Amino acid sequence: MEQDRIPGLTIGFYKDDYTWVKGFGYADVENKLPAKVESAYRLASITKSFTGVAILQLVEQGKMKLDAEIQTYLPYYPKQRWPVTVQQLLVHTGGGQQGSGLGPAYVSPKDVVARIAKFPIQIEPGTRYEYTTSGYNLLGAAVEEVAGMPLGEYFRKNIFAPLGLKDTRMDSLTELIPNRVRSYQMVKGELKNIEPLDVSTRFGGGGLTGTVPDLLAWARQVDDGRVLSKASLESMYTPVTTKGGRWVGIGDGALYYTLGWVLFPVNGQLIIENNGAQIGTNTELVRIPAKRMTIAFACNIQEIDRMPYIKRLYELLTDEPYDINVFTRDRTDQAIFAALKDTFNYGSLHFERTGRPLTTGQQELAEAFAYLNRAASRSALSGDYSSALKAITDGRHPIGGSAFLKAGSYMAMKLREKHGAESIARYSATGTLPFFADYVALYRADARHPREFRLSEELEALSLKWSRDWGRAWNSYTRQLRVSPGSDLDAIGTELRKLFRGAEVRPDFVAPLCDIQEGVPALKAAKLAVELYPESARANGNYGLLMLLGNVTEERRAYYRQHLGGIEPALEYFKKSLALNPEGLAGVRVLGQITTNWTNQDRLDDALALLNVAVELHSREPRFLVGQGEIHRRQGRKEKAVGAAQQALALNPDFAPARELLKRLNQ
Repeated sequence: MEQDRIPGLTIGFYKDDYTWVKGFGYADVENKLPAKVESAYRLASITKSFTGVAILQLVEQGKMKLDAEIQTYLPYYPKQRWPVTVQQLLVHTGGGQQGSGLGPAYVSPKDVVARIAKFPIQIEPGTRYEYTTSGYNLLGAAVEEVAGMPLGEYFRKNIFAPLGLKDTRMDSLTELIPNRVRSYQMVKGELKNIEPLDVSTRFGGGGLTGTVPDLLAWARQVDDGRVLSKASLESMYTPVTTKGGRWVGIGDGALYYTLGWVLFPVNGQLIIENNGAQIGTNTELVRIPAKRMTIAFACNIQEIDRMPYIKRLYELLTDEPYDINVFTRDRTDQAIFAALKDTFNYGSLHFERTGRPLTTGQQELAEAFAYLNRAASRSALSGDYSSALKAITDGRHPIGGSAFLKAGSYMAMKLREKHGAESIARYSATGTLPFFADYVALYRADARHPREFRLSEELEALSLKWSRDWGRAWNSYTRQLRVSPGSDLDAIGTELRKLFRGAEVRPDFVAPLCDIQEGVPALKAAKLAVELYPESARANGNYGLLMLLGNVTEERRAYYRQHLGGIEPALEYFKKSLALNPEGLAGVRVLGQITTNWTNQDRLDDALALLNVAVELHSREPRFLVGQGEIHRRQGRKEKAVGAAQQALALNPDFAPARELLKRLNQ
């Protein structure tokens, strides 16, 4: 909390029949009122899960249909260029509705719909996932029209009261809300109160206020049949597809967005989640059904990453890592591992959610394993790499026959039949590779196991080799390792070098190492990252950045010599990073963001050094030349500034920023 500068938060969990909740910091900083168990926070987009349930309740009653156009229930919302259905709005494929906004004054639901109506959709519904709150506001207004009462009253009568959620309600600036926290924001590094903010404009998509105990009670009871039938619950959690045959959700459907919830796998186990963020609030609700556990989080500031708190609590409760990240030797092995990981993760998720494989049809399964063996092969990836990588990306989607889901869910079923539920639950602590090794052992021990449902010889040998490497590198030390600025990085480096020696796969600690950005620990961590993960784009880019900064002044050069032994050429690390990932730290977009930020912060020497590298890396990109010219102008080097602007115009005679720079220089 100190690092993130969070004023106050409340966090809690239930595990089986045990519940724990506690507040930390201040609900009201000015008056030193502590955050409590009962502190009430704006829930933001967690509201969407309640709206989804309300819609399904009305569907159960025959008052709404998921495939009906929204105007059937909301006649004052104008017809759009294409039909928009209720279900499309629920899963954010409704065309990208906009217009809700936020403001200091109350806005009626009809006025919210009128605002949205001013922005006709530009995307054909059903073709693309576009997350919006406005779409859920249309759904909230439809509930009001069908039920004949305000959405908040509908929630209270049909969801809150039956489930005993006594401290959840529609937010209001004028109503008295017990234990309401004050909300804050950071302005130029200082904590400030937010101005009055009425979230009535987000009533169906982000208008609720509630407590962490109520969130836990919501998670514990939503599936128990008290507010929805079994059939409706199944509908609520079933992933849907776009018209192009891809799963709907965040990151090309890596996180499925269903009817008000987000579903995704963590180490092969199903997570059901929703979260929210608005100015002055940040919330999270993570359900882990296989562990009979839920974690809820709320704080009174938006500008933080909530997930480290969720992950650390998960790890404390389960004695398992939340993320099992695997690093391989090169891009070919990384692509093959991605196919294995998706097969394990999404196949296991489907099997856990439904209790059955996606298919038991002999022909379908044979085709699924054939797809996996064909896609996850070095021969395929050594040819047209882009096409081969696309086949792997498509492998879990319906456009690829959902091959990875079919194969993975079948493997999960066979392993459960052989070893029992408790035995396969261990994969949440060990990950993808033991899952594949155990499946190979299973069919090798059973001559009757159909040959069509086996891995290719190449993939079998590779998965067994990798599993042996992983078993050595993924031990009690690496499972418990938490890298931070206070870690003994020398000792960590010694142990990881020993464990990783000769291993084709290894635990991936690139992110926590590169996240260390201050002082001597940053230098040690960056050097260790590029040593342990020489084919990591991020490790190379991060090390290049630190080498570049260390060479800007004599004082820094002396500092680097003292603590790192010297400075290496930055450009070569940037080049390698760019080759490994053109969209990463050395790509045009990220370099542009960093150089702009440093220029705006008056870190002109640092920005110029990085712009010099950017020009070397992206010689056809005029924006970096203009950046150089602007710094030369500000530091009084007019001739160099003119030269940089003219070089930019030589690349693109119509590049307006270069013309504007020349104009300023000639005034």
